Amino acid sequence: MKPVRKMLASLCALAAVLAMLSACSGSKDGDGSKDRNDAPIGWSTCNALFGADRIDALQDAMGEGTLETLNSSIPVDELMSGRADLTRRWEPGKELSLRTRDHPCELGVDNTNRRFNSYVTWALETPEKIKAGKSGSGWDPVGSDVYVKREDAGLHFAAVFPCKIKDSHESQEADLPFEVETEVKNVPDFDTELLGEMTAQFVRALAEGLPCTNDLHVPAAL
Repeated sequence: MKPVRKMLASLCALAAVLAMLSACSGSKDGDGSKDRNDAPIGWSTCNALFGADRIDALQDAMGEGTLETLNSSIPVDELMSGRADLTRRWEPGKELSLRTRDHPCELGVDNTNRRFNSYVTWALETPEKIKAGKSGSGWDPVGSDVYVKREDAGLHFAAVFPCKIKDSHESQEADLPFEVETEVKNVPDFDTELLGEMTAQFVRALAEGLPCTNDLHVPAAL
């Protein structure tokens, strides 16, 4: 019986070592780039506007460290309803605080200056002005009446698009379009194609949530 007991003892010791190694390996994975700070509203807003899979890809592209929400994001339905309500109050010649920006999803890697920012505002440059060459250079048409400007080696996107809000002034679609921006800072090797996909999804999410009554075609990436 003694040899059997010795063999069982050896097997138990081996199992304990394997379990310890497995636990260490699991802990390492848990502390990897998918770590995020605890901010349920912020993460749900980012996921709703950009897609959870793209936020995961963004986190991988931002490098090691814990990804944090940097501002207290408002829920998506509040963002949409607030913008739509203000748009309905607009009339030609009324400023409506046109440069007021919402910052729905702002992320950063802890203890670094690596950042992802997003903005929503009313556009000062309308598609008609851009098309007529009155808004400077660098604007490219994509999809249906969507214009995009890429700056900072493709790490900063601005997209202008018409969005007719129900019950707004009849000229609102043409004269008061929307603008979104996305930018990545201090990650020079960031995947610009991913940022283009995120920006396109951002436009689609706003067009659906506001909601825009005009037929807006947005490609998979900008």
